[in-house]
Amino acid sequence: MAELKPLKLKAQSAQITRPLASEEPFVRVLVDHQIPHLDKIYEYTVPQDFSSATQIGALVEIEFGHSLTQGIILSRSTESENAGKLKQIRKILSQEPYILEQQISLISSASRLYGASEWDFIRSTVPPFSKQGERQPLENPNQDTKPRSTANLPESLQEILSSTAHLNCAIELPISTPYWQIASQIGLERGRFGPVLFLLPNERELNLFERYLTALGEDVVSVRSSDPKSERYRKYLRSRSRSYGFILGTRSSALLPLVDGGSIVLVDDGDESHYERKAPTWNTRELVQLRESDGSVLYVSSSLSAELADRVERGELRLYRFPKPTSPAYTSEKSSGEREYHSIIRSGLAEGSVLISVLGSGYVTSFSCQKCRNIALCTCGAKLFIPSRGINPRCATCTSEFIEWKCAWCQENKPRIVRSGVNRHAEEFGRAFPRYPVITSSGLNPVPELPMGRNLVLSTPGVEPRGIYAAQVFLDLEVQLLRTTLRAKEELRLHLARNLTSLKPGGAVYFSLLPSDPFLQSILRGNSLIAAEREIEERDSVSLPPHFLAILIHGEGIESLINVLSDLPSVQMTGPFLRNKKKTLLVKAPMIDRARLVELLSQINRVQSMRKEPLLTYQINPYSLN
Repeated sequence: MAELKPLKLKAQSAQITRPLASEEPFVRVLVDHQIPHLDKIYEYTVPQDFSSATQIGALVEIEFGHSLTQGIILSRSTESENAGKLKQIRKILSQEPYILEQQISLISSASRLYGASEWDFIRSTVPPFSKQGERQPLENPNQDTKPRSTANLPESLQEILSSTAHLNCAIELPISTPYWQIASQIGLERGRFGPVLFLLPNERELNLFERYLTALGEDVVSVRSSDPKSERYRKYLRSRSRSYGFILGTRSSALLPLVDGGSIVLVDDGDESHYERKAPTWNTRELVQLRESDGSVLYVSSSLSAELADRVERGELRLYRFPKPTSPAYTSEKSSGEREYHSIIRSGLAEGSVLISVLGSGYVTSFSCQKCRNIALCTCGAKLFIPSRGINPRCATCTSEFIEWKCAWCQENKPRIVRSGVNRHAEEFGRAFPRYPVITSSGLNPVPELPMGRNLVLSTPGVEPRGIYAAQVFLDLEVQLLRTTLRAKEELRLHLARNLTSLKPGGAVYFSLLPSDPFLQSILRGNSLIAAEREIEERDSVSLPPHFLAILIHGEGIESLINVLSDLPSVQMTGPFLRNKKKTLLVKAPMIDRARLVELLSQINRVQSMRKEPLLTYQINPYSLN
């Protein structure tokens, strides 16, 4: 017979109803919940003891359904819009407004643009609330001090930047002058009218700009996602209170508020780091474009993205190009396949440091059998690689180690290197130039700045030590061009142009492409606008951005979505197919249909939510379709 246990009653605390506020006792609250088919804004009442702290933008704790969640106050009023009984606010979490009214409007516009919840953007662009960070002092003795104009810019550009009106402009940076210095000087000019928000691709670039501006004696607030929670929130509040000075942030700072007269400087908008990888896959450029009517926005880059080039071509955006400097001594690969970059490296090391850019990280990224030339594979089917000299081959997927490797086809035990990584290249060039220090920079071990002296620097793309080089050698360019990603050419063009700004005037450059290569010719021409326009024509032929909308849709309910979209004649569909082990549909349509398609996807998810069926996730114009 089972043992009988005493019954336990669940204790519940009754909610205490406090007296209502004597003035404006009703508030509209943007509620944080994850139920797509329910409204986002609900009405609550304000207790009298909370009245003085209840302000627009405040973060509050509320009861929603049978659980507690957070919300943001959007408005207060003297009369209720609902006839039923309303719940009261449980707690005021923030004494300072968590979000300013300017941000509320921007977040609302962004959510409509991407068919997402406002709280998706709040979590992405506003640091998590911290009571400790709010209590820390915000005083800044230099925040009302105008920056000293130390800019060394062409008079034609200074005339443009001195305008007190809203200024929306794209600026293409020249070669042979460090891009971080020119972009900072542009910010210094605009800083005479108000605070300047620099939006940078990543924290590595943020640190670079911070060091440069701080060395000039300027007051800088850097909002980093890697900072502790309290410190990040304190800097967020401090950045909102500035009248002058400089604010540095990455894509998560795209909706930081600015006072009147403030300017936004978006650096390298085409960089992959400016794209959010999770749905909704927003990018910094589109969020900043929403702000052009309220303030000045400067798009600064060494190479124009296709989206900016399209706006310039249509007359929506002004373009400033620096006077063309003296071209470096360009050299490329001969048609016979012979490479002459050793002489360029030797001459460059006699005058300073030399940069050699290679594609692969590690030591040997891929190898084959010396006898039969079959690629070395693991039993799981993945490729083998060699981590470093003297280390046994390992599987790139399951990490299995092959102590005595033999070819699975002919049993030969002699490997043939197919692609060397940056570490092996460093060994080879170190032997060729033994008198010079060799510096290796990769994603796993990046070197932020170029040390003093004459150094031989080998780096993978994107993590080159920032400094001035006497010569630059770019290898593996053909492999990078042959990648199947949507923006392969655009990404490589930005990579090359950004590095060329670090080239010493009169320096030498080597490209591992044939002289007749069309991409190389566009680089030598030095006009990224023309190159971008040609790429746009190529994309138009296959209905890809910027003139067309591309949406990757994932989920189990794709078949029903296909039936709905098939009635729209302007929509092209590819799939469904598996992408990252998820059933995926690629939808393409003219950009004019964006609002209609986004609203349609939102409505489908609301229906799916009501039916308690899995939701669709979608990526609107992601960086890559692969």
